[in-house]
Amino acid sequence: MKAHEQFADNLALYAMNALDDPREMAELQSHLGTCGECRRELEALRADTALLALSATGPQPPQRARQRLMQAIAAEPHHEKHGKPHFVVGRLRPRWMTWTPVFVAILLAVISIGLMTDNSQLRRKNDNLAAQLVQEQRNSALAHEVMGMLNDPAAVRMTLVAAKKPPQPQVKTIYEPQKGHVLLLANNLSPLPQNKVYELWLIPMSGAPMPAGTFEPDPKGNTLMMHAMDNPGTQAQAFAVTIEPRGGSTSPTMPIVMMTAS
Repeated sequence: MKAHEQFADNLALYAMNALDDPREMAELQSHLGTCGECRRELEALRADTALLALSATGPQPPQRARQRLMQAIAAEPHHEKHGKPHFVVGRLRPRWMTWTPVFVAILLAVISIGLMTDNSQLRRKNDNLAAQLVQEQRNSALAHEVMGMLNDPAAVRMTLVAAKKPPQPQVKTIYEPQKGHVLLLANNLSPLPQNKVYELWLIPMSGAPMPAGTFEPDPKGNTLMMHAMDNPGTQAQAFAVTIEPRGGSTSPTMPIVMMTAS
């Protein structure tokens, strides 16, 4: 007859349905029929196995690993003498020692998840900084473009005045035909309803007026707009301003409220 501690490894395998030696399974089942302590240990192991199955899943151990485990158990020396069996007084191995590798693996997984979360936060911060840098570069390029147009002696400068009212509102345009860039500076413009905007039109030497950007004045009636034309190289005969629905139009809506002074 085997002592309690000699059934410890078989109990763990039996609880996981991994004990495939018929002789050892028969011995263990016979022992369980007479040993209350081993039955309680088996129930505890089965409860731990069920809890582990709910908390984590993983691949089944390879068959050759199980065979090596069974061979090691079979080669373990038994304390017996010839004749009457020798009983060794002791206790079963504590359950926490059986599951220590599992707990260590779970702890390592938790630490890995924490590290991945930190890395994700750092990547988001880097992405935000990169986006801010790109926006600053765009703003800097726009400022250089505005200054270049203001100081370009070859740029075409035109002043628009009210068509049917005293020339109090004023719109100035600077146009670079080669680049197709239009810079508009306006002041004293009248406020518009929320669903309306001002739209600038380039009137070419021939053909229909071309949309050159929409704009809205601030509470004081002032605004600044930079617009890139779809067709660079177009020569401008004049510029005009109309009031259009929000989003702009493809052709002017009459009447023209401002146009290039003749």
